[in-house]
Amino acid sequence: MTDARTQLASLLKMQELALEIQGARGVVDGAPGRLEEAENRFRERNSEYVATKERFDAIEADRRARSLELATLEETRKHFQDSLMQVKNQREYAAVLKEIDAAKARIGEHEDAILASMEEVEALSGDLEARAAHIESERSIVEAERTAIATDVAEAESRIERATAERREIEATLPPALVANVRRVEEGRRGIFLVKADHEMCSACHVRLRPQVYQEIKQATKVHICGNCRRYLYYEPALAPSGRPPIQAPGSEVEAVNGGAV
Repeated sequence: MTDARTQLASLLKMQELALEIQGARGVVDGAPGRLEEAENRFRERNSEYVATKERFDAIEADRRARSLELATLEETRKHFQDSLMQVKNQREYAAVLKEIDAAKARIGEHEDAILASMEEVEALSGDLEARAAHIESERSIVEAERTAIATDVAEAESRIERATAERREIEATLPPALVANVRRVEEGRRGIFLVKADHEMCSACHVRLRPQVYQEIKQATKVHICGNCRRYLYYEPALAPSGRPPIQAPGSEVEAVNGGAV
């Protein structure tokens, strides 16, 4: 049999371990989301680079095609220019001039487009270099984050294993009925089964306790449950390592304060 103060101290340690396990599980459960966020960030940066590179390649391809066509148009214009000396009448002369003007117009169009594309390519070239460097930096960051996440998960799993084993050892020293009830409360109260009693109130649900019950909690002579939220109650100074108030009477049973709320 263990006295009430010892049981409460055990419950307090169990609550600390439960919260540690809960936090560690949050790290493990949150790892995929953290990794996805890092990878999404990299994909976003990479997609921007790919879009810029595709634009760069398209402009370069267009410029090369226009340059080839420009050479052909120059040859065509020269051919028609030479033909002017061989025309035999005004009608043929006008027709050759029309072909020359059309070739000149096309040449001008291509020259303007090539000039514009060269300016854009120059701008994109600098942008690509910057984006490529940023992607490499981002890749390194993602790899570092991946390593950090894996380390965090490994450490969290180790904490879970250690804390779970330590909790089992503590539970083995407590009455099975108490352990079973703790687990029920823990499951129903999002992991919080033990809370402080302060100023004659349950600190979780703020329901006022009967004066006698509050005194017993302060003296740690009995293990009490809040009659409203069903969480276990303790008075922090009573469980302090030193300066403990004297134990009036041992008690291994759990007393549910059904009428404890005023």
